[in-house]
Amino acid sequence: MSTIKKKGSNFLWKNEKIIFYSILLINIAFLFATRFYPSMDGPAHLYNSNLIKHLLLKDDFIREFYQINTIPIPNWTSHFILSFSHLFFPGWLAEKFLLIFYVCGLAISFRLLIKSLKPGNLALSVFIFPFIYSYLFHLGFYNYSLSFIFFFLTLSFWLNNYKTNQLSMYLITGTLLLATYFSNILTFGFLGVTLGCVVIYIELKSDSRDIKQMILRLVKQLGLLAVSALPSLILMFVFFQGITFPHSTQKNDINELIQWIYDVRPLIIYLYQEEAVYTQLIFYVLLSVFFISLILSNKVEIKDKPLNLNQVILWFPVCLTLVLYFVLPNDSNAGMMSDRLGLLFFIYLIIIASSRNLPVKIMSIFYVIIIFLNFSLLIKYNTTLSNLDKDAVMISESAKYIEKNKVVLPINLSDNWLETHFSNYLGVDKTVVILDNYEAEVGWFPIIWNSNSPSILLGERNSLNGQTIHENKNSNIKRQVDYIFLYGNISKREDNTWKELNEIIASEFKLEYESENKYIQLYKKNL
Repeated sequence: MSTIKKKGSNFLWKNEKIIFYSILLINIAFLFATRFYPSMDGPAHLYNSNLIKHLLLKDDFIREFYQINTIPIPNWTSHFILSFSHLFFPGWLAEKFLLIFYVCGLAISFRLLIKSLKPGNLALSVFIFPFIYSYLFHLGFYNYSLSFIFFFLTLSFWLNNYKTNQLSMYLITGTLLLATYFSNILTFGFLGVTLGCVVIYIELKSDSRDIKQMILRLVKQLGLLAVSALPSLILMFVFFQGITFPHSTQKNDINELIQWIYDVRPLIIYLYQEEAVYTQLIFYVLLSVFFISLILSNKVEIKDKPLNLNQVILWFPVCLTLVLYFVLPNDSNAGMMSDRLGLLFFIYLIIIASSRNLPVKIMSIFYVIIIFLNFSLLIKYNTTLSNLDKDAVMISESAKYIEKNKVVLPINLSDNWLETHFSNYLGVDKTVVILDNYEAEVGWFPIIWNSNSPSILLGERNSLNGQTIHENKNSNIKRQVDYIFLYGNISKREDNTWKELNEIIASEFKLEYESENKYIQLYKKNL
């Protein structure tokens, strides 16, 4: 059998560490191309982290309306980081702190995992870079995105320490599982499945010929893993007891789901057809990795690890992810399950692809292609991000025309669906109640409405266009809207849909501020 060397004079393998961290720095620099990093839900996370800060500082005005959720919800990680950094930095910089933590954490934790699985393939840890800036990340699904950091760290730690069988190992594993749970419950579940598969594989591959002893050892190891996960499992039980998700049977068309895999949909953000040209190449790279590694499997000498997990065990969660991807309704639980499972499916694939047995020259080709695609996609994303950032900055700066400790009713007239929650940029550095706070409504985020919060009225009305502004049947206290904030395509006000709004503004409010490009109009209630 011929041997294909993994190392030697190849430039890539001599300098891969320098190249990896250089690429990481470029990806971090991309975060600073704009002031904010605009996304659909990101403004809400940033606003609510400011509310958490003021709740912890016992701000009476904010406490009148909001309270911290006492249910142990698995959506705390990003809010904790943002709230902490908000103590020292303005909102836009607190966001940068979170995103730098995410980009560095995901890249480095993935690299550590590949080092645990296949040290000779460490250069292929660049596979993670295109997946850092995923579709869900750009929607503002920060907790789901952050959860993969703890997913990679837990797997890497377990693989490196499973032989020690010490108490400290299980304590650290339990802590990492808790961190994963508080980031995202789906990732936590699949991490548990993956660790269980690893334990089974390790014990079945042991040299023991005593089947009874092997089974006892297997039960013991799975039991210890379950004990490590017990705090997280208890919190998960409490969470599901306290939260009711909306029921849905809506499913994406199976042909569309298949197309999404071919297109690598998790990486398509703004312009589907234009970006798919690049993302489809990633699909071909992954396909080529598996095809070539199978053909050359008898020619490549395996030197790196006696534990070849990626060849067997990691395919089980891959298949499970794929089954759920096609079976579960898209809107089940917190929604967008097809997108979540699609990203998880590709995360498993790049773990396996990065630890396959390949000749160094072929790996070098894939290495260069992935770096090229990473930079190409970042450039494609930048134009749209820059335009969104201009709107985000305008909204944030218009907050100076709003007095603090006031109630603001936002009206979204934007033609861009990503700007759904852009009004929340008003509250990233100011204590205001913005009546577009979906996090406080759904119940599975750190902030909820105070059970004694006042009902909000617009004059004598408690609704606008059939939508209740904010009603609390448990409270007799009434509070008026202080400001009406309109943003987007202001000409839409001429539609008959907004007749009621126009009448209210004309009779009870006065224009306080209007942006030069008429993207923003702010009205203050008459005294």
